[in-house]
Amino acid sequence: MKPSRLVLFDIDGTILGTSRTIWPDPVKEVMEMVLKEAGIPQTIDTSQYRQGGKTDPQIFYDILGLNGLSEEKITPLMPRLREAYLKALRDKITQRPDYIILKPGVEAIIQKLHEHPEVLMGLLTGNFEEGARLKLQPHNLNQYFPFGAYGDGTRQRSDLPQRGLDVAEKYAGHRFSAKEIVLIGDTPNDIHCGRHLNVRVIAVATSNYSLEVLKAENPDYVFPDLTDTEKVLNAVLEHIN
Repeated sequence: MKPSRLVLFDIDGTILGTSRTIWPDPVKEVMEMVLKEAGIPQTIDTSQYRQGGKTDPQIFYDILGLNGLSEEKITPLMPRLREAYLKALRDKITQRPDYIILKPGVEAIIQKLHEHPEVLMGLLTGNFEEGARLKLQPHNLNQYFPFGAYGDGTRQRSDLPQRGLDVAEKYAGHRFSAKEIVLIGDTPNDIHCGRHLNVRVIAVATSNYSLEVLKAENPDYVFPDLTDTEKVLNAVLEHIN
């Protein structure tokens, strides 16, 4: 049976969170290290910036820009920032796999969707691809997501849905459209990024945005988390109108 639903999961805040007690501010740490190496040391303030729903390149550009660096100074630093961040993430997860914390209900709904013959799952995340795979590794979740759309090479979250559709079509030999496509995410940006494709959006209030804030963005469904497996499954498989 060919799949009739493409389910694209966000990662941070949706599938998992990270422990700030183990690693308080990875981006700040990496940026300050790279700036020091580049001979332009400075303290980076990340306190007023919300990273949720952004791509990794956008996060680096935005935070460094807010701290007074021009794009002309940031762009040459990007390869080193990416390399340093991924190395630091790899080292941290190797040393402390408990840095990665699964969100409630995630394992059960992923397993249920994986077993369903009509469902094909992938990732839609602003993470660099290597970072996404590193984060999923401690809980052995990479096996459920054979493909994805990632933040590599783009500062715009809105670029990702079309990337996800293209790679899914190549993988499955089927072109998904409109409400056959389900995005599951935790931020307003997750809701917005697929709107122009008229996809189905399931929002979960498992990070920094409340149910009320998410509801105001008019997703198709909003849940406090993914613990009600049957309700979430029904939302994914609801008949296409």
